[in-house]
Amino acid sequence: MSYDNSIWSVNKTSFENEFFNQENIKWENDGIIFNGGSWQIMISNPHEVMAEDIPEEVFGELPGISYFTELILEPIGAPKRAFQILKKISKILAQSSHGVIFDEQEGTISSPSGVKRLENVLVKEDPSFLQMTWWFIDDNTFKKTGFEALLNLIESTMPEAMPRRYGLYEPPQFKISDKGKEHFIEFISASLHEGVVWYPSKPFTDVHIGIPDKVGPTREGFRSCYISIDFLEEVMVQPGWPLEIKRFWLKTSELLNSFYGEVRRGWSPVSAWWWRGLPKKLGNAAILGKPYIDLWPDFVNKAKQTENGLFYIENIKQDYQDLHSIITEIPEDIVQPKNKQKHSRNWPFEGPFLKYK
Repeated sequence: MSYDNSIWSVNKTSFENEFFNQENIKWENDGIIFNGGSWQIMISNPHEVMAEDIPEEVFGELPGISYFTELILEPIGAPKRAFQILKKISKILAQSSHGVIFDEQEGTISSPSGVKRLENVLVKEDPSFLQMTWWFIDDNTFKKTGFEALLNLIESTMPEAMPRRYGLYEPPQFKISDKGKEHFIEFISASLHEGVVWYPSKPFTDVHIGIPDKVGPTREGFRSCYISIDFLEEVMVQPGWPLEIKRFWLKTSELLNSFYGEVRRGWSPVSAWWWRGLPKKLGNAAILGKPYIDLWPDFVNKAKQTENGLFYIENIKQDYQDLHSIITEIPEDIVQPKNKQKHSRNWPFEGPFLKYK
């Protein structure tokens, strides 16, 4: 039997530390072996992983985990010194790659010095922020199961976006630490159409859910459901955060079955739930679902596809280039007009105005 540790990290583990220059280190194609005579520690090369490969125990410990490195000590009855060296190697590799150490026998997770999920983010007087937004139609599914599923996703991947406080006005009257998650779910269910105030924690600055009492055409125009989450731009220079934001944005897009979603710096040109067509200027990421994937074939041809058939193009990186360097201009007939009283010429939904006899 063996004693197994694993490193789950944002970057590739590195063997450049002087520790790995010892004579009892043997280099192999698939990693290295530390030979202790009557025992040995085998260390694999780092393997790239997807989000679904990350164990449940590790998931959410660090944003943007992308690599797995395995450490195997044989035999399990090795002397105390062997376990001390295993611990030392694990710390060196985790520090080199911004990773956590998963002791698979004990079921424990530890972080070496300097490895944190989130460094302190200073809030400036006029901070720059990015906004994730999704527009979707199926309010019935969202009310029945969608909101709780979204909250579970936030809790497991972006716990900082969970509500510290919430209510119907500012400052919000409830604290989730006092009332608990179930009360928050019940409160949202009872107050969904009233505009709930949701205070998250840094780096997130605002979460807004807009579910109209009637989705579709009204006398004033077409209303869809929408959700927006704002976060401080400064966090995007911290290890793993750009990738985790991308993962969360895509997973939420699938969960909501969005017909359009985006990530951009600052406010979206779409006015809340009043949908009049796609924004003429794209941000740093855009995702399309039906019916728009049938109306913009050039986007679909250049996009990547999610498992449930949405198409996206993204540039969620530190340079934040908009998508117009990747994709041509949006077809004019599906873009929202400058006149706020009008809608796109090619209108793929019912309405947009409610007609009375």
